[in-house]
Amino acid sequence: MKKDIVVNARFLTRSLSGVDRVAIALLTALADRDDIGRLRLVHPRAEKLHLDWLHDLPNPALRDRIELVPFGRLKGHAWEQLELPFAVGADLLLSLCSTGPIVCRNQAVMIHDAQVWDAPQSYSPAFRLAYKVLLPVLARRARFLLTVSAQSRRRLEAVGVAPAGKAQVVPNGADHILGIAPDPAALDRFGLSRGGYFLAIGSLAPHKNLKMLLEAAAARGPGAPELIVAGGLNAKIFADAGLEAGPGTRLIGRVSDAELRALYEGAMALVFPSLTEGFGLPPVEAMLCGCPVVATTGGAVPEVCGDAVLSVDPQDRGGWTAAMERIAVDPDLREDMATKGRARAARFTWAASAATLATLLRA
Repeated sequence: MKKDIVVNARFLTRSLSGVDRVAIALLTALADRDDIGRLRLVHPRAEKLHLDWLHDLPNPALRDRIELVPFGRLKGHAWEQLELPFAVGADLLLSLCSTGPIVCRNQAVMIHDAQVWDAPQSYSPAFRLAYKVLLPVLARRARFLLTVSAQSRRRLEAVGVAPAGKAQVVPNGADHILGIAPDPAALDRFGLSRGGYFLAIGSLAPHKNLKMLLEAAAARGPGAPELIVAGGLNAKIFADAGLEAGPGTRLIGRVSDAELRALYEGAMALVFPSLTEGFGLPPVEAMLCGCPVVATTGGAVPEVCGDAVLSVDPQDRGGWTAAMERIAVDPDLREDMATKGRARAARFTWAASAATLATLLRA
């Protein structure tokens, strides 16, 4: 008999982050499986939900497999810790966004990374304290502990969050990017030519290492292909944080999913210099789109990307300058990297991730 799965859907009450998008993609793939019953997404009754993804499902029939269950009167963490357990009862609870109610032992919780330990400068003191208290308790009490890479598992064990051998790896998928039609007017809108620019994904978080990358790009010679930084906030907010576009760089701000795919497909290469990552989804998305990638050696990125990328130490500014200069003048290298990248990225599908998760939940 197929069992329904109760899902901690508090993540639907906030602007969707990368972790939240992973949850949505994984739940969509679970809903498409014949061995899974309905997904019961329990959420705070008092908060507005972000549900565009549900209306935009590629297979509308999947909506019948997903049930929204409003519950309780509280909001946020208080709802998750105090009211959600009463909605779950004896059922297995699936929490995919690194938090969950600590009283629920019959729970599968996914903790994506150990970033509050590995990149504390990217989080507020209150956030760090809350996670350093919550995560070890949650990891010990949960029936199943999940994470997204072997590197994340090692780090969670090393910092004392995960008991040795408990965490199971459910990798991210990336093939959602292939379901998004590229915006055909995006390059013209941003004043770009196909194959004429480098692409980076922008963020103010220090561990994303954008300041180093802007300096590396500025150190290139005259006439170098422009570095386009997409995503994050607008140029003024970056400037207020001490991150300004120098020679040969431009900050274009937040982009739509359709624009992002067009930017991936048109870029000479994606440059991804993070100091640490629990998985590193943008390089895999880019590789699926045929975009060569220059990637950090930090965190789980080498595990995920293998030898399909040009790898550079995230602290080596000169190495990033040299890598961009090398790719700019070597079309054969770009073609070889694009071919290797597509083959490497093809293994990361949401269907495969959902199959791994479904097997674990049946244990």
